[in-house]
Amino acid sequence: MIIDCHTHLLLRKAQQDRSVFFQSEVAFRSLYSSPKARIATTDDILRYLDESGIDKAIVFGFPWENYENSKRNNDEIWDFHERYPDRIVPFATFSLTKRDMAYRECDRTLSAGFAGLGEISMYEIGWSLSDFENLKPCLNTARLKRVPVMIHVNEPVGHNYPGKVSMDVRALFKTIKAFPDMDIILAHFGGGFFIYSLMPEIGTTMKRVYVDTAAAPFIYDNRIFMAAVNCLGEDNVLMGTDFPLLGIKRYLKLLDEAGIDGPLKDKILGINILTILERRLKQNHDD
Repeated sequence: MIIDCHTHLLLRKAQQDRSVFFQSEVAFRSLYSSPKARIATTDDILRYLDESGIDKAIVFGFPWENYENSKRNNDEIWDFHERYPDRIVPFATFSLTKRDMAYRECDRTLSAGFAGLGEISMYEIGWSLSDFENLKPCLNTARLKRVPVMIHVNEPVGHNYPGKVSMDVRALFKTIKAFPDMDIILAHFGGGFFIYSLMPEIGTTMKRVYVDTAAAPFIYDNRIFMAAVNCLGEDNVLMGTDFPLLGIKRYLKLLDEAGIDGPLKDKILGINILTILERRLKQNHDD
């Protein structure tokens, strides 16, 4: 079982002509103004899954600042899921710049049956304490619905690139500490945040914190995989590619170079995220 837990499907209108959003959507322009920034269609995603031998993909959109854009993007992802329910796992995302609208979209999508929230991002602006405070109502809803939440986190040092933001690490930990009983996925290896789990007083609150591998070939060498496994545990590392930025082949090469195979490789490639997704179904059944 291989599951890509980090793939993007943007608005069909953006697929057809991205430039129409450049004036009104600043964050979108910063990431997608270059023609080299790929935007996938549903057919591209299905072709990628088939050609790569991937069984399922978690699919989410973009945190559009305009509420109607977010709503439409989430609706298109839900339609994709309904057409391919065994292959497409829908996550909902939205901008946090307007707290009330973010909560409204969170409640609407999770009530409709979305499997999680994410990738929750603060492109251009970065993550501050107030942003994490704005996220808390949505986290409370996600906890009640027993669904995971994926947060965009990146490393605070190194080279710059579109989508790299400032991070208030203290605020991130404060948020994690406030929700110890829910599954929180930190994208992009959590920007190395997992290293703090070696501190006993912090590690005890990170049992249900996970990192995905999205964009790792652009940032880290192959040692990052075992570093995360050794810090968080072999159940807490998830395969995510950031498709269409990258496909899974680059990640499989890194895994091979790191000497990761057998049961651990199977966990990273699919078992770990499947366990997270099935936990909600089991808990709801038990209730």
